[in-house]
Amino acid sequence: MTGAVKRPGNFDLAALKTLPVVSRTVGANTYTGVSLWDLLNTTVGLGTNPAVKSDVLAMYVVATGSDGYKTLISLGEIEPGFGNQPVMIAYAMDGAPLTASGFARLVVPNDGKAGRNVSRLISPEVFAAPAAR
Repeated sequence: MTGAVKRPGNFDLAALKTLPVVSRTVGANTYTGVSLWDLLNTTVGLGTNPAVKSDVLAMYVVATGSDGYKTLISLGEIEPGFGNQPVMIAYAMDGAPLTASGFARLVVPNDGKAGRNVSRLISPEVFAAPAAR
């Protein structure tokens, strides 16, 4: 996990399992894993600037799967004080590990379509939008 973070680090199943567990039912499946917000704050720490009011609203995560599939999640939509959406990184589905689709999957429960779900998640990267000129 890299980008606009305080402590870049590896993203692996062992690290996920040290965080508080969340479960979400999406369609016919129940996913178990961790909140993306908790992962970012606990594991790598967001590189926010306290001198800039609500600068987290101009930050985003690009989640990439091993097949190259990418999607974007704005931090404002998952930050508890703003959008508070329950985006998660799942490591199990219906009680079984996600071995067939990699060890982790980005799950966006409230999307109308599952287009931002990323199977075989290998790289959540945090970015800050460039400053206005």
